[in-house]
Amino acid sequence: MAPFRQTTLPAHLNPAKHAGGRPSDYRPEYCEAVIACMSQGYSLTAFAGSIRQGRDTVYKWIRAHSEFGDAVSRARAARELWLERKLLRSRKGAETRAAIFALKNAAPDEWRDIKTTEHKQHPVATKTLTDAELHAIAAGRFPELEADDTKVLLIPPGPRRSVEM
Repeated sequence: MAPFRQTTLPAHLNPAKHAGGRPSDYRPEYCEAVIACMSQGYSLTAFAGSIRQGRDTVYKWIRAHSEFGDAVSRARAARELWLERKLLRSRKGAETRAAIFALKNAAPDEWRDIKTTEHKQHPVATKTLTDAELHAIAAGRFPELEADDTKVLLIPPGPRRSVEM
C-alpha cells in the first residue's frame, strides 16, 4: 500500500505559522485603546496593566508595530494635554504641585527646571602674572594689571577678605 500523499507542509516548514516561540498578544485595536487610556492621564505602564501585559511587552510592540508606535506618540501628547488641563484647573497647592510633578516626568523637555551657571573669565591669563601680583590678589588687594595694552582691575569672585601674609 502506498503512503498517504501529504497535503500540508510540516509546521517547521510552513511560513504561515509563527516563526517560533509564543505568538504575540498584540492586537491592532490596542492603538485606539492606548490613546483612550492615556488621554485620561494614565501612563503607558498603566495601559500595559489594564490589558494584562508587562511594560516591556508594550515597548516591544512599539518597536515591532509602527502603527502602535505612532498611536503611543499621539497618546503621550494626549496625556500631556490632560495633565496641563489638570494643572490649569487646580486650586490647591498640593494639587498644583502634583500636576507640575507629573508634567515634569511626562514631558521633561518642556517642564524641566532650568538652572544656568555663568562663568566669567579673567581678561589676564594667570601665567602672565608675577608672583607678587598673584599674592596681592590672594591677599584681597586688587592691583591694576595690563591685558593687551589696556588697564584692567581684577576682582576675584566671592566675598572680599583680607588675608595677612
